[in-house]
Amino acid sequence: MNLREELFNNQDLEYKAFHSRLVPTVKPDKIIGVRIPVLRKIAKNLAKEKTEFSSEYYEEIMVKGFLIGYKKYDIDERLKAMADFVPMIDNWAVCDCVCSTLKFTEKNRQAVWDFLMQYIDGTEYEVRFLVVMLMNYYLVDEYIDRVNDVLLSIDREEYYINMALAWALSVEFVKYENTVMEIFEKRTLPVWVHNKAIQKTCESFRVSKETKSYLRTLKIK
Repeated sequence: MNLREELFNNQDLEYKAFHSRLVPTVKPDKIIGVRIPVLRKIAKNLAKEKTEFSSEYYEEIMVKGFLIGYKKYDIDERLKAMADFVPMIDNWAVCDCVCSTLKFTEKNRQAVWDFLMQYIDGTEYEVRFLVVMLMNYYLVDEYIDRVNDVLLSIDREEYYINMALAWALSVEFVKYENTVMEIFEKRTLPVWVHNKAIQKTCESFRVSKETKSYLRTLKIK
């Protein structure tokens, strides 16, 4: 398969215009305009082939990330592919969509955990990658205390890191309400993250009205 040709064959210019506004850190001329379900289908087909391709376009980078999850790799090969891929991330969409594709993590949690820890002091998108991966695969009893140790240790200025932290805590709240409530009550998070995490928790349909009312009293003015 010629990936770039396939991508342009599936170009949707209306979608390109819309999506370009959602990923302002990517230059519009580097976005072809291919919808995510189509990219996933292309990546799954490409996973059956041995092929090399460049990473000039947003969609090419996305496909490269999807292949980490779709190719028949052993865990060492996946970790090597992840190490090569993570520095390419330059926007939230590639980060989050690829994280959701790395489902092999569920059967290799310790190996992937050890791999992820190298990014705790990384660049903006390396840290976001770490946080989103923890949110997707480590909100389980065996890891929850370690997850919170990591989340609470991150004190950064970058917007996309702080949004990921708030998102992760709001997702965690649904499963570990008492644990996250204690974090909110102690008010130890950076103020912006604290307030945004409470806001996002209150937006959840899985949190009761009574709990939301109490959470709003914990916001820091």
